[in-house]
Amino acid sequence: MDKKVFLCGLHQESNSFNPLLSEYEDFGHLKGDELINRGRAAGVIVFGMIEVLKSYGITPVCGSVLRAGSGGPLNSKVYEFFINDTIAEIRKAGKIDGVVVDLHGATVSDKSDDVCGDILEAIRNEVGEDAIISASCDLHGNITEKMVKNADYVSGYQSYPHIDLGETGSRAAKVLCERLDGRNLKMARVALPIMAPAHGYTTASGNLKVLMDKAFKLKEDGTIFDFSIFQVQPWLDCKKVASTVLVIADNEEKAKQVATDLAKDEFRLKEELQGEKLFTIDEVIQKALKNESDKPIVLVDSADSSNAGASGDSAAVIEALLPYKDVLKAAADVKDAAAVERAFELGVGAVADFTLGATIAPKLSKPVLVKGAKVRSLHDGTFERFGPQEKGIFMNIGKVAVLEVGKLLIHVSAKATANGDMNFYRGFGIDPLAQQLVNIKACTSFRAGYQPVSAEICNTSTPGAAGTVLEDLPFEKLPEPMYPFSDITEEMISEAKCFR
Repeated sequence: MDKKVFLCGLHQESNSFNPLLSEYEDFGHLKGDELINRGRAAGVIVFGMIEVLKSYGITPVCGSVLRAGSGGPLNSKVYEFFINDTIAEIRKAGKIDGVVVDLHGATVSDKSDDVCGDILEAIRNEVGEDAIISASCDLHGNITEKMVKNADYVSGYQSYPHIDLGETGSRAAKVLCERLDGRNLKMARVALPIMAPAHGYTTASGNLKVLMDKAFKLKEDGTIFDFSIFQVQPWLDCKKVASTVLVIADNEEKAKQVATDLAKDEFRLKEELQGEKLFTIDEVIQKALKNESDKPIVLVDSADSSNAGASGDSAAVIEALLPYKDVLKAAADVKDAAAVERAFELGVGAVADFTLGATIAPKLSKPVLVKGAKVRSLHDGTFERFGPQEKGIFMNIGKVAVLEVGKLLIHVSAKATANGDMNFYRGFGIDPLAQQLVNIKACTSFRAGYQPVSAEICNTSTPGAAGTVLEDLPFEKLPEPMYPFSDITEEMISEAKCFR
């Protein structure tokens, strides 16, 4: 296929309640031939895009791909840098037939509530109406009208835990190539005024799995070309926010019909998606004390999940574990750069008192004093992901200190992320499977690795910017109505619409 396709991306999940802005230094930045030459190491989404483009005979013109973990809102200077660089590279490339973009879908900045919409609009204004734009997004994306007015296609993850990143990049590239090859595919969007805490559901079980399986069957039998069912990231305080269903089909009528049907099915799940009753921290500790199996009890501290954009600096679980430090084998973590630096100054083997936590978001949690902690080990913060999500990708979470107090092991890092990966602990000498209790600051992504090897997984009520009880968070901008903040009816689902 004699076509010129441009590839770029800015991928970051924002949490409106994290007070710390995400800066350029928080991003990995690859550009040009690096994206092609480094293969999967350039990111599995981008790798999936490139492999599909090559299969259609296209070697993409690669601009910049900036990727960061979840965090606070983006410093708008990062967006400005990215879009200025992208536009310059597009102009350098000459006439562009298509653009494939790696986005998250739930990115806000200190100036905009719809960074992904802004990116797609800026690219559209540059390449014109005839070029085809296709974007990949996270299942938790906020897929706004602005996004779908400017992108011909959006493909979202179809799994949670997210284990289909490469496949999603492939889907975004494939629909672009099919369109460039003459197939006039249409995409319909339906919006639902529903938010749900991310710990409350998974595509691997329950009625959400039933809904996904139904959509997969429609794809497999050729009724539709592709679909995405987005459960919007629930820590976005925006005026325009919704869960959405996107369906791509060979004609507009079919795309609209199937999108409407799937959206009605999703509406019926609104209560189930909120999740089951939460445990208290002490209830989980008591379970762990009685745990006689050789598998750990997992205390899910999703409210402080760095993967959900929370600050990661809550020591609430550590505080609750301290009275049991001599009788309970447990592992917990906290983000605290100052405590890490102090541990490095003291050195391995030193014993000292440490004040941990509440260094980033002091309004959401409080500092905790840990007396007589031994500096067990010190690390540069690099580990290889165990997977299955992004298996084999290397992460760096800044300096790490492991503190030991009785039978309690405390993982203290400067820049915690990927907390749900088993090697987040193992990479620094802590075997989570050797514990009676392990604290995981993640929502659901960790389950793919931990579910088979855990005695029980307990969603727990804890403080943090990714709070599990949405009604308790300080929202100021949300549109009305929005479930679970107010009752909704099926008539409040938007009409299916094809914007391009």
